[in-house]
Amino acid sequence: MKPVTRLLSIPARWLAPLLLAAFALTTTAINLALEWRDVDQQVTDSETRRLRERLSVEQSRLSVQVGNGNPLVVRRLVGGLGLYGGMQHAYLVNPQGQVQASLNRADIGRAFADLQDQPGLALLAPAFATPLTGATLQVARPAGSALLLGRAVLEPGHELLTVVDLSQPIATRIAGLRAQMLRESVVLAVLVGALALLLHWVWFRRAEQLARALTTMGEGQLQARSGLQGRDELALIGAAADRMAERLQASHSQLQRMTDVVERSPLVVIEWFNVIGCPIHYVSPSIAQWGYAPEPLLQGRMTYDDLIHPDDVGRVNAEIDHYLEHGPDQYRQEYRLRCADGRWIWIDDRSALTRNAEGKVTGISGVLLDITVQKEAEIAQREQAEFQRLFYELPLIGMAISSPNSTHWLQVNDRLCEILGYPREELLKMRWADMTPEPDLERNIQLLDRMKAGLSESYQMHKRFVRWDGSFVHTEIHVRAVREPDGRLKHLFSIVQDITERLQTSQALSDQKGLLEQAEAMAGLGSWLYDTNTQRIWWSRQMYRNIGREEGEGPPPDLGSYLDCLHPEDRARVERFMQALPHRGRMHAEFRRHPALGRERWFRASVECRALADEAGFQYSGTLLDITQLRQAQTNLERINAKLEQRVAERTAQLSAANRELEAFSYTVSHDLKAPLRGIDGYSQLLEEEHAGQMNDEGRQFVGRIRRGVQQMATLISDLLDYSRMERRAMEPQAVELRPLVDLVLESHAADIASAGTEVRLQLDPMTLRLDRDGLAVVLRNLVGNAIKFSASRDQPHVEVGARTEGGRHILWVKDNGVGFDMQYHDRIFGIFQRLQRAEDYAGTGVGLALVAKAVQRMGGRVWADSSLGQGATFYLEFRA
Repeated sequence: MKPVTRLLSIPARWLAPLLLAAFALTTTAINLALEWRDVDQQVTDSETRRLRERLSVEQSRLSVQVGNGNPLVVRRLVGGLGLYGGMQHAYLVNPQGQVQASLNRADIGRAFADLQDQPGLALLAPAFATPLTGATLQVARPAGSALLLGRAVLEPGHELLTVVDLSQPIATRIAGLRAQMLRESVVLAVLVGALALLLHWVWFRRAEQLARALTTMGEGQLQARSGLQGRDELALIGAAADRMAERLQASHSQLQRMTDVVERSPLVVIEWFNVIGCPIHYVSPSIAQWGYAPEPLLQGRMTYDDLIHPDDVGRVNAEIDHYLEHGPDQYRQEYRLRCADGRWIWIDDRSALTRNAEGKVTGISGVLLDITVQKEAEIAQREQAEFQRLFYELPLIGMAISSPNSTHWLQVNDRLCEILGYPREELLKMRWADMTPEPDLERNIQLLDRMKAGLSESYQMHKRFVRWDGSFVHTEIHVRAVREPDGRLKHLFSIVQDITERLQTSQALSDQKGLLEQAEAMAGLGSWLYDTNTQRIWWSRQMYRNIGREEGEGPPPDLGSYLDCLHPEDRARVERFMQALPHRGRMHAEFRRHPALGRERWFRASVECRALADEAGFQYSGTLLDITQLRQAQTNLERINAKLEQRVAERTAQLSAANRELEAFSYTVSHDLKAPLRGIDGYSQLLEEEHAGQMNDEGRQFVGRIRRGVQQMATLISDLLDYSRMERRAMEPQAVELRPLVDLVLESHAADIASAGTEVRLQLDPMTLRLDRDGLAVVLRNLVGNAIKFSASRDQPHVEVGARTEGGRHILWVKDNGVGFDMQYHDRIFGIFQRLQRAEDYAGTGVGLALVAKAVQRMGGRVWADSSLGQGATFYLEFRA
C-alpha cells in the first residue's frame, strides 16, 4: 500500500503526463517483447523454407548426376552450396558412409563418422537417427542450437547433409527491432510533453483555484467562494460548492440552537459512524452525570463497548448487527453501563438508524436514560417468580406436596403428571394411596406412621404406582416432613423418580451378557481383562473352554501359570510376546495350547493396553480366538499354491519356447522370402531396361505386371512382419506430447500431402498421453496415410486430426472427406488382409488397419470408425486419462 499512497500523493499535473508516458512506453515495450519473442521462430521458419527449396533443387540435380556417374559435376554442385548464406558444411555421403563431395576437399573420401568432432556435425547424428519413411527431404533445428540441419535422400542410397548457421539473420532481425523501439520512444516523448502543457493550461491551473476555495470552506470560513466561471466540470463543481456553503451557513445557526437544548437535557445523546470500530461522532456534555467527559470518547481513547457490562456487550452488538441488516430503523435496548466511580447502572437506549439512498446505514444515533431503580425492582420480582417455577418444574424429577392424613395430592409439577400419566387437574382430585398397589402400599403406610409419630423426618423407598392406562410404573420416592410450629405434621414434600428405564436397562444388560457369552461360544472367542493397579484378572467362560481349564479353578494367578497352559514349543515365543507388550497399542500372536489340556488347537491372541486415570497403572484387555480350522485351511492353501506355481512355471516355459519359435519364423520370412523376391525384382528390372526392345507390347506388359506383383509381395511381407512385431514387442509407457508427434507424422507424409493438394486441419487440445510412443506413432501414421490416400481423388481433399479430453478419457480422431465405406463392414476393416476397394484403385495390403487395431489393443485403448459411402470416414481412438 505504501507505493500506491506515494503515487496518489503526486500532483495531478505531474502524475497525468507520467502515467501517459508510462502507458505509451509499456505498450511499446510489450509490442517489442512480443515481436522479440517471435524473432527466433520467424527466422527459423523462413530459413527452413529457404533451405528446403534449395535442397529440393539440389536433390533433383544431384540425383541425375549421381545416377549418371559424374563425380566432378557432383562435387561442383556440392561446392556451389558454399555460396548459400550461413552454410557451414555440406556433405554428399554414399551408401557406405563415405564422403563423396564436400565444401572442404580434405573431407572427400573420408568416413562421415570420423567427421563428428567438427562444429555442428555432432548434432547431425541424433537429429537424423530415425530413417526417413515416405519423405526424401528433412530439415530440422535441434533444441537450444542456432544451427539448421538439412537432409536429402538421393538415388541410389546417397544422402546430402547440410549445416546452416542462423546467428547472422537472427542478429540482423534483432537490430532492426531495437532501432524501431528507439524511433517510437522519441515520438511518444514529444506527444506526451505537448499533452502535459495543454492539460496544465486548460485544467490543472483552474483545479488549484477550486481546491484553495474548498480548503477555506473546510476550515470553517463558509463565506468563501470559488469564483470559477464557465460551463466545464470545474466551473459546475465550483458553483455547487458555493451553493453548499450558503446552505451550511443557514444550517449551522439552526444546529447551534438544537445543541444548546440537548446539552441542558438530563438525557445523554450520542452518535456513531457506521464504519469498522463504530467511532463516536458526537456525545452530549450531559454524560458528565456518569463521571465521563466527551473528549476521551470522541478522540478514541475510550470506546463505548468498554463501558458496557461484559455480560451484555455481546448481546447488544448482536442485536445492533441484526437491526443494521434487517431493521427496524428505530429500536430499544436495555443493558448495564459502568460509571466512572465503578458502579453499574441500567440504561434505556433508544436508537435510530440513518440510511442513504441505497439503503446502507451511514450513521447511528441514540438517546440514553438511566433506569436503574425501575430495573432492579423488575429483576427482583422476576427472579422470585422464576425460582418458584423452577422449583416445581424440574424436568427430570417429579415433585409434589400431599396431605399426610387424607393422602390427597395438594400440588404437583409437570414431570410427576408425565410419570403417572394423568393431567394436572385430574391428578389433584386423587389420593396417592389409591394409586399404590399392595404390598407397596402397606410398606408406605408403615413409614408414614413412623413420621407421624415423630420417629423420623424423612423416608425413602421403591414403590409402584398404577398409571392412568392401568400399567405399573416403578419409582423411587423421597419423602420429607413439613411440620407446624408445635411439631404436628402439616405437609409431605415428595420427590418421585421414574426408575422403570433403569430396571429395564439392568435386565437388558443381563440379557446382553448372556447373548455375548453365547456369541463367544459360537465364535470360539474368549476374552480377558487384567488391571495392574488392583492385580485383578477376569476370564470369560469361553476363555476357560479354549484353554481347557474348569471355570471353578479360576484364571492363572501369574504369567508363569498361564504359560504352563501353552504348547511347550510355543511357550518361549509367547513369553517374549507377553514381556514385550507396550503400555499403549495393540499386538497379536498365534500359538497352541498344551497337549495335556486336550487335542491340538491353534489360537490367535490379541492384546490391547490403555492407561488408567491419574497414572494409576494400566489395564490390559485381550481376546483368544480359536483358529484351528483356519490354520488347517491355510496349510491346504499353501500346498495348492505350490502346485499352482509349478504349473505357472511350466506354462511360462512353454510360452517362451513358442515366442522363440515365432521369432525364428519371422526371421525366416524376412530373409528367405525376401531374397527370391529381390532376385525376381532385379532380373525383371534388367529384362525391362536392357531387353525391352526385343519384346512386343504384350511382353513388356507382362514384365510390368511381374514387377508390380513383386513390389506388392515385398510390401505385404513387410506389413506382416510389422504386424508380428507389434504382437510381440514390449510396450513401454512414457509421457508423449501429442502435438509434436502429430507434426512428425504429418512431416513424414509431406510429399503425399503436397502431391494430392490435401488441406490438413488440426483440432488438438493440449494433451500428454502415457503410452508407448512408437506404438502411437504407428497408429497415427497408418490412419493419416489412409486418410490422404482415400481422399486424394476429391476436388478439394482435406484431412482433420483432432483430440479432446472428456469424462476421464482421451479421444483422438482422424477424419477425411474421401470415398468412405459401408458401416456394415465396420468390424471387417480391422481384420488382417481385409480390403473394401480394389488394389488397382488404391494401393495397399490390407494390413494397416489390422496393425492399428493390434497396437491400440496392446496400449489398453479402443478404436472404432464412423463412415458412409462417398461421405468420408472418421477413425476414433480412446485411451484412459
